[in-house]
Amino acid sequence: MNAKHITRIITTAAGGSLLALASFTAHAADKEQGFYMGADVGRTKQNLSAGAQTSDRNSGSLNLYGGYQIDKHFAVELGYTDLGKAKIGDTSAKTKALNADLLAGTALTPELSVYGRLGAARYDRDFSVGSSDHTMGFKVGAGLEYKLSEQLSLRGEVTRYNNIPTADGQGFGRTANNVSAGLKYRF
Repeated sequence: MNAKHITRIITTAAGGSLLALASFTAHAADKEQGFYMGADVGRTKQNLSAGAQTSDRNSGSLNLYGGYQIDKHFAVELGYTDLGKAKIGDTSAKTKALNADLLAGTALTPELSVYGRLGAARYDRDFSVGSSDHTMGFKVGAGLEYKLSEQLSLRGEVTRYNNIPTADGQGFGRTANNVSAGLKYRF
């Protein structure tokens, strides 16, 4: 089974799950359930090496997502993340990911909650030398969410992306760490 096939399975399963949950809970009275969307900006740190030279590179990131809150503890989420561009020597690489995640969380106060994330990602990495590569991997994260109102929340998160493609000999690592903050809007 190749990465393209796995990506289609994950995307189809996640989309089908969202539609099934939406139709099943369309008349639910629980205020905790419902669709949401959001955007985060942040910084991505990638480990790079070329010969004896190693360094950590930071770049800007952008994450766009949509999800469904199943109940007060669980949500499913689909998203697109631009992890930014990293450069070592004369070569640079731009990394993007399509994500399907499960979130589990709990409220610490009526306004503040903590959550964890576990998900799958399809990574695309384009190298300045004219090549590109893609893989499937997983990601884990943890975050805080602060309710500003019933519809609008602030969200901050730390996420680890694993199994990112690395072109042999190009010096780009297989992991990236991302710190982000943004807004979430509930419908």
